[in-house]
Amino acid sequence: MEDDVGLSASFRCAAAGMSAWIEATVTQSHAPWITVTGLDGSGKTTLLRALSQELGGLQFRLPHHRFVREFLGLSGGGSAFGDVHTDRLLFATDARLTNSLIREWRQIHPLLLSQRGWMDNFIFGAVQGVGYQDTDRLLRPSELERPSAIIYLIAEPQVAFSRIAMDRYADKYETPDFIAEQHRETVRFYESVNSSLPVLAPFAGIPAICIDTTMKTTQTVLRQARAFLTRTLPNATSA
Repeated sequence: MEDDVGLSASFRCAAAGMSAWIEATVTQSHAPWITVTGLDGSGKTTLLRALSQELGGLQFRLPHHRFVREFLGLSGGGSAFGDVHTDRLLFATDARLTNSLIREWRQIHPLLLSQRGWMDNFIFGAVQGVGYQDTDRLLRPSELERPSAIIYLIAEPQVAFSRIAMDRYADKYETPDFIAEQHRETVRFYESVNSSLPVLAPFAGIPAICIDTTMKTTQTVLRQARAFLTRTLPNATSA
């Protein structure tokens, strides 16, 4: 992979500069929460592990509770489109239950880092044919804890799938077709937040960056993510 390749213009992914909001955020009493989200196979686990090693803090992933994976296998007979309603209920239930834990964690840890966040409910729902309005009514993100910064990772779908094709713990969503739609919906969600789509107001103003990892080394991705966090959350990354 080539090093330091710029983001594809078609993705229109740029860092969201929100200096006034950042200044208020770092003075709040609760810990910053950094979310790394994006395509399966885009490098979320690798980046999150590297950031955790550098910054410390509490690392976790969403969905958080074991019941989600267990019952996703039953929902729709293990098909990604077999029972969309049950899938969405499972993810929303996990999110709202985990929210109470996140609220507690932000009081006792200096920093939180998560793999995936509330936005994934909208992205995965859209792939399954569920509109933003329906996801908003089910999840109610305006009532949930607000991330301090979001890093979206994307990659060319075939490249992303090739990175996880041999994963023996793959779930029912880790297929070439699903990842191709996941790519499209991740970019659409990112751009919709930036264009101030009203239904996505709970995500407005959160500093965010979208990184295309297709032609980047893991070290390049880490440097770009670290630079973004240093600009947006200087207090959290000063260690």
